[in-house]
Amino acid sequence: MKLQRQIWDLEKTIKQMKDSATCERCEALPDALGGGPGSYKMGDGLPREPEKYTMAGHRGNVTKVAMHPMYSFVASASEDATIRLWDFEQGEHERTLKGHAGIVKYLAFHPNG
Repeated sequence: MKLQRQIWDLEKTIKQMKDSATCERCEALPDALGGGPGSYKMGDGLPREPEKYTMAGHRGNVTKVAMHPMYSFVASASEDATIRLWDFEQGEHERTLKGHAGIVKYLAFHPNG
């Protein structure tokens, strides 16, 4: 029952997003996510040029990036077996988390911070 209620709530949210979202520049969003041509609004969270900061430091390819839900932190995981924490408002490296045995493929912050 609880899962069914969550599904209904998500479907309702998708329908509301479809009804209220418009943008001629946005080409495609999978229908499962409530999209189709013109489904994004301006300010949709997608990066725009020019970049504000370049956050360099990993020695391998970046495999995952996650934004903290409450604070101005971004975490990046890499093939160099590290996770780096960045202050995205200042564009500064805060901390490197080492100790992984291999490639870090997954990364997430707790939803409650």
